[in-house]
Amino acid sequence: MLFGCKEVGVILVALFLMACAGTQTIPEPDSPGARLFKERCTKCHGLPGPKRHTPEQWDHLLVMMDGFMQEKGMQFPAQERKLLQDYLHRNGR
Repeated sequence: MLFGCKEVGVILVALFLMACAGTQTIPEPDSPGARLFKERCTKCHGLPGPKRHTPEQWDHLLVMMDGFMQEKGMQFPAQERKLLQDYLHRNGR
């Protein structure tokens, strides 16, 4: 079966999009912290890699995210924040 240029282009674009949509691997993927990180931190934006920031930078970002979530009427309980903070401290750069 031969494909024309248009068909090959469509196939290549589809393969590229599937590759881009692949799941990001993060440290400790089955840990409670990682599961919460994936669940909560993708409600408003893409999942950042934990190594993107230092523990101190993550602390600052968690405070900012808490404010943004409050503005949107989203709950961010202290227990969840602590679990995320511990996860990001263990896995930050």
